[in-house]
Amino acid sequence: MYAAGLRRLLPRLIVRPGPAILDVGCGTGVNLTEAARWFAPTRLLAGIDLSPGMVEVARSKAAYLGMPAEFTVGDAEQLPYSDQLFDLVICNSVFHWFKDKETALSEMRRVLRPGGQLVLICASAPGFREWFGVLDSLMRSVLGPGTPRSAPDLPSAAEVGGLLRQSGFVISYMANPTSVYRVPHPESFIRLMSTVAPGWTADLPPESQSYIETMAAAYLRRNWPQGFPNTWSVFEAIGVRPD
Repeated sequence: MYAAGLRRLLPRLIVRPGPAILDVGCGTGVNLTEAARWFAPTRLLAGIDLSPGMVEVARSKAAYLGMPAEFTVGDAEQLPYSDQLFDLVICNSVFHWFKDKETALSEMRRVLRPGGQLVLICASAPGFREWFGVLDSLMRSVLGPGTPRSAPDLPSAAEVGGLLRQSGFVISYMANPTSVYRVPHPESFIRLMSTVAPGWTADLPPESQSYIETMAAAYLRRNWPQGFPNTWSVFEAIGVRPD
């Protein structure tokens, strides 16, 4: 799922031979692997993520593939790299989780050379609004009316585009594909949401998480037997650091 968005944008990039590539919020290294294959040979491959477990898996993958990549545990808001080091920065499906988006963009711009490009892909409003509504209702019913909202506040495409421009990027490509699709298998959908967006159950013990997931699946099946309608919305852009 993550690689599909990146694959749509890779052909639009113009990168000099032997590029240095950074993946911000690299997870298990999916994006960096895709980019390394597309632009091979590369001068430098680096990934950074807050999760030590993700970074360890990314290192194992790279070693298995013989890919000379450097993976670091670190924060997008304080990138441990020198100025103007990279030709390409990738930030795929994590930007909507950042607390200080302006600082993260400033850091990504700082480590790009003049003319370097940023590939930014993130979930955007009104994405998942139906699911977030169901989730919040169930969480309050189980944990009480004072339970804080569990779903992230997704930025709109206009907001992300504005942040890119404010951070000094020139947008060479931008799209906001949005659609409503039906979820035919609630259990699979909920497992997916618990994997790609684990924050909504992060503070719950395993038995409570399992209970809410079971309740959610039953609720979706009961109220939408033909499939739960859910909005998918993603912001995709290529930003260029001016010379």
